[in-house]
Amino acid sequence: MKLETIKNKTDKLLLFDKKSLKMLEKDDNALNSNIKYWLKNSDLIALKKGIYIFKERYNQESKKDDYLEYIANQLIQPSYVSLEYVMAKYQLLSEPARAITSITVKNPREFYNSLGVWRYYSLPIKLFVGYKIKYFQGQPIAEATKAKAVFDFLYLRFRRGVKANRQNIDDLRLNWENLNKQDLKELNFYFELIGQKRYEYFKKLITEYVN
Repeated sequence: MKLETIKNKTDKLLLFDKKSLKMLEKDDNALNSNIKYWLKNSDLIALKKGIYIFKERYNQESKKDDYLEYIANQLIQPSYVSLEYVMAKYQLLSEPARAITSITVKNPREFYNSLGVWRYYSLPIKLFVGYKIKYFQGQPIAEATKAKAVFDFLYLRFRRGVKANRQNIDDLRLNWENLNKQDLKELNFYFELIGQKRYEYFKKLITEYVN
């Protein structure tokens, strides 16, 4: 089957797997040969093994950030975008995020492809909360709230027993002024959800920064 025919028949799919292509091309040898050729010519992008997107489809999309966030949700399920990626969107970081970062309850993973770097960090299921749903072309995208992105970042940074003190907080170089009191209230809720006393001092420090 010709490339343009495949493109036309998958036009409404934001991404697809080999099984979807197999419905259009029954001959396994021909399909494998075509996939290999399309990848070599950069017509096709492998997001991860067996998951693809046509480069032309991505290049024509005006809302590329939403598209990338949707892809992030799909590469590992369940997951939601969070941490440095979301913090950068709210100007909480001094530098732009270098990867699309997400939270999952599954094992940590990392993917590299021509669209970027995708990092997944694991949290206990009770902390798999604090995300909102938005939509891209009718498809849901799970994204952490501003406060939850900060919590996820702090929890992963300090959960290994690293002491929470003023110097360690300063070294993060976060733009705390971009958090408000409502964000702080939400952030404290997540600290309370952990139920560990060592985070009480953490809460006190952060309250001073936000106020």
